[in-house]
Amino acid sequence: MSSKILIIEDNDDFRFLLKSCLETQALGVNILEATSGEQGKEMALAETPDIILMDIRLPGINGVEAASAIKQEIPDTKIVILTMFETETFKKVFSSDYIEAYIGKSEIHDKLIPLIKKVLSEGKASEFSGPNPKANSNPNPKAKRTGY
Repeated sequence: MSSKILIIEDNDDFRFLLKSCLETQALGVNILEATSGEQGKEMALAETPDIILMDIRLPGINGVEAASAIKQEIPDTKIVILTMFETETFKKVFSSDYIEAYIGKSEIHDKLIPLIKKVLSEGKASEFSGPNPKANSNPNPKAKRTGY
């Protein structure tokens, strides 16, 4: 069974760009798309993706609300919030244990692609030294993370 990545993004141009970027990486994944928080939540529950790439500002429920609802039902899914906001300030305001990382939309190649490759190869985004400090808070990387 191939891995699944769900993109939840209401901007058609950015969603197309992100999907194209992922396809050029030859990750061997099935890429799913949703255009709202509600649609993304429904699709996540039906498809159980390995990774969800989600915009923060979505029609209906926002990315943080959708992430919370999804993690309650599918705790092993890794959720990455994509934002145009400055990530350091943003993650202080919206810090949560159910979001794996916050990545600026301009940082797709530098931070997002390495994170996705790591999750797909090892299944452990918690070892990624990305923008969410909680993702690295476990002193024993072999131990299962809690707080989801």
